[in-house]
Amino acid sequence: MTAGTPWHLQVLGLPGYADPVAVRRAYAAALRQIDPETDPAGFGRLREAYEAARAWCEAGASEPPLAVSTDVGALRDDALEPEEVTAGASPDHPPVTDNTLALAMDFAAGVGTHGAGQVAALLAASLAEVRKQYIDAPGLYEEHLIDLVALQRIGHRVDVFAAAEEQFHWHEVGHLAALGKRGQWVEKVLSERDAWNELGTDQRHGWLAVFARAETSLDTSLLRHWPEVARLRESYPAWLGLHLSRDTLRAWQSMFDAQSPSSQDMYRRMALPDSAFLPVGVARARERARGRSSSWLAVLVMSMCVGIGHLVFNGFADKPSVPYDPTPLPADTPRQCADLYLELDAPDALAGRAPVEAERLKTRADRCARAGHWHPPVPGR
Repeated sequence: MTAGTPWHLQVLGLPGYADPVAVRRAYAAALRQIDPETDPAGFGRLREAYEAARAWCEAGASEPPLAVSTDVGALRDDALEPEEVTAGASPDHPPVTDNTLALAMDFAAGVGTHGAGQVAALLAASLAEVRKQYIDAPGLYEEHLIDLVALQRIGHRVDVFAAAEEQFHWHEVGHLAALGKRGQWVEKVLSERDAWNELGTDQRHGWLAVFARAETSLDTSLLRHWPEVARLRESYPAWLGLHLSRDTLRAWQSMFDAQSPSSQDMYRRMALPDSAFLPVGVARARERARGRSSSWLAVLVMSMCVGIGHLVFNGFADKPSVPYDPTPLPADTPRQCADLYLELDAPDALAGRAPVEAERLKTRADRCARAGHWHPPVPGR
C-alpha cells in the first residue's frame, strides 16, 4: 500500500486503482470480521471508510447499481432466457447460429454426461475451441455460461462456477464490472460464498449433505431441516442456487407449509441455534462477551449477598462513622467465642462503649460465627 493511497482504501486493504466492485467485496469481507455489538467503534470506522470509498469511486467513474436482483432470470435484457435453452432444441443440436452459444450448450451437455470430476477439463477444452473464433467470442461465451449457471440450466453448478471463476479470472479488479448485471450476479455469489465459508465447518458440511439429499430425493424426512434451509435462503440466495434448484426449494416449502401448525413449531424448535448461523469469529466473540457478563453478574450477586448478610447481622440502624483501626484482631478460641456470646447477649451490651471498641467486638463476633463457634458455652466444657 503506497503512502498516497486514500485512508478509506487503506482501511479496506485496497490499492489506489480499486473500483466499486472491489470496494463492495472488501467491505463485505471486512464486515464479517467485526461484530457491531462487541466492537461498535471498529464497525463505525469500517462503515465510514466504505462510504468514503464509494464516494471516491463515484467521483472518478460511474458506479454500477449497488442493488443486485435475486431474480436470475432478469440478469440483463439480452440475457439467455429459459425458453431459449429448452424450446424446440436438444443440448446436442441447439437452434442457434451463435457458435459461442452452441459451444456453451455442448459444454453443458458434457457436464451432464461426464460428471463433476471432468468439469474443469471440459471447460478448458471448450474454451480452446472458443478462442479459435472471432475476437469477441470468449467474452460472449463467458456471458452464455453465466446465464446457464444462473438460470440453473446446467448440472454440477458449484463445480462449473469454480472452474469458470479460474478460467475467466473473476477476481481481477474491474473484470466483473465490465460484465454488467451478469458480473453483479457473479460478485453476489462470490460474496455469499465467502460469508458461507465463515460459518462453522460442521454446520456447513451437514447442510451440504442435506442439500444433496434434497436434490436427489425430497421426502418427509427432510421436513425438519426446512426452517434452517429457509433461513439460509434469506442470507445466501445466489450461493444456495448453485446447490438447490428453485423447483426443489418450492416443493420443499410447499411440503412444510402443508404440515399442521404444531408440527411446524416442532420442526422450528429442532433447528440449530442462532449461533450456528453466525461467522465462527463473531459467535466466539459473543460467547466470550456473554461469559464476561456472567462472571461480573456472579461477582455482583455474591457481593450483594455478603452485603445483605452483613446488614442482617449488624442491624439496619444508622450508625456514626467509625475511624479505621488497622490493628489486626487475633482469632478467638471456641471458649473465647462462647464468652463473647454471653457478653453481647445482654440487651445493652454495647451501651457506653466507644465506637471503635464496639466495632471490634462485632468483628470478633462475626469471625466466631463464620468459624462455627457462635453459641453459648456448652455445660461441662
